[in-house]
Amino acid sequence: MHHRKRKPKKNFMLPLLGLLLIGTITAGVCVQLTQAAPHASESTPPTQETQPTSPPTEAAGDTTQPATEAPTGGGYDYGEPVPQSEGVDNTYFDDAVFIGDSRTEGLILYTGLSNATVYANQGLMVDTVFTSPVIQMDGQRLSVVEALRRTAFKKVYIALGINETGWAYESIFIDKYQKLIQEIQSINPQAIIYIQEIMPVTAQTSQTHSYVKNDKIQRYNELLAKLAEEMGVYYIDTGAAVADDGGCLPEDAAIDGIHLKKPYCDKWLDYLKTHTVQPEEGA
Repeated sequence: MHHRKRKPKKNFMLPLLGLLLIGTITAGVCVQLTQAAPHASESTPPTQETQPTSPPTEAAGDTTQPATEAPTGGGYDYGEPVPQSEGVDNTYFDDAVFIGDSRTEGLILYTGLSNATVYANQGLMVDTVFTSPVIQMDGQRLSVVEALRRTAFKKVYIALGINETGWAYESIFIDKYQKLIQEIQSINPQAIIYIQEIMPVTAQTSQTHSYVKNDKIQRYNELLAKLAEEMGVYYIDTGAAVADDGGCLPEDAAIDGIHLKKPYCDKWLDYLKTHTVQPEEGA
């Protein structure tokens, strides 16, 4: 805006007041920026050393992938299932521990995977891994966690949850599962931990069993995927290896609608072999 000059003398107070006003506004802006700066850094999550700098990607048109490399920086989406990778042989499981219930017992029995360490027992659950002395070791009977503390390992496969679908509170299931993962991480912080999806049961079993229901299994799997994301461990959708188009276990796949026959245990193991994460070289 232009002001008409007055004669015979000029008003020098207006420019001076303008300079003072500009200085006051500038100082206020600087104060606001200085106060906001700490909030910007607080909202940035810390980088975890166990995550990769970028998520694994699949080559277009190629169904065979190299094994996913164990992550070292941020960016890996742990809430997504481990992608398909180049198949490994049984030696990949030389330093692996399998923790599970009777389904895992069947996997080992029918596939002959004798080189892995197996801490599995009928009816094993995420709470009894800490308390039930079901593992025979050095003339003693130990709980799974006690045995794990005496074991050298680099990978852990967990397959628990179908027995727990009868629990009244799913929050207790997840809390106990989380404690198991924390215990494994405290024993070996560098271990690759796989949460295996709870595989479905047959449609008939889901309809007739008192508490094992496929909709409850699906709900538990959603919680396990979220847990994997929160804890930075790997989630394998093993149900994809054995389920039919309707998401149920085929009627001819299981002895009793729950426990897999040999052909489906073979499918299970083959799926694990083509959905792996390789440890960093030198790790």
